[in-house]
Amino acid sequence: MMFLFDCTVDPGPLTPEHAHEAMQIHMCCTVDDCEVRRRARQILVDAGHMVLDERATP
Repeated sequence: MMFLFDCTVDPGPLTPEHAHEAMQIHMCCTVDDCEVRRRARQILVDAGHMVLDERATP
């Protein structure tokens, strides 16, 4: 999963399993600065695996 390590590159479509892995890899990143964490969070929200706090929604 080399494509999950570069914060500056959007990894494209992810499975929920890959999204969970990406969130662990990029635990110290923010969704504002990390393309991978941003994509992974959206995948998990869309799949119903994560519910965002109202403060986190744009």
